[in-house]
Amino acid sequence: MMQCPIDSEELQKIIYEAQIEVDQCPSCLGMWLDYGELESIQDSRETDYSGELQKISNYFDKSYQLALAKNEGTYCCPRCHNEMEKREYGYCSRIMIDVCPSCRGVWLHRDEIKELEIFFEKSRLEAKNIRKGFLQSLTSLFK
Repeated sequence: MMQCPIDSEELQKIIYEAQIEVDQCPSCLGMWLDYGELESIQDSRETDYSGELQKISNYFDKSYQLALAKNEGTYCCPRCHNEMEKREYGYCSRIMIDVCPSCRGVWLHRDEIKELEIFFEKSRLEAKNIRKGFLQSLTSLFK
């Protein structure tokens, strides 16, 4: 039995996107992801966040400022009980998450999964635009 690092409630198994089983706190709605589950969610595309992409700059700035303003202590990993570290996901997302350096699981506070999924969608869109621009530049070179 795993307990929520925030309020010690017993985590409940739920099915998230792409049939990925995660553990969620019924009280604070935080979510525990075992190693590899966040990447599996990143690879899935079940929820359309294109509407949120229109307001993404304000959304991430607000999220990042809130994360920095939290003067939280560290949390214990619900899986192995080691102290977790707060890290910025991907070194450029401006989304702070709690990561266990031992088992490499991730604790996400309420709504952080949504913030990450919007970031994933934005990253896919940017990569697509970069590839498209690169191919167009190659085409113009050989005309």
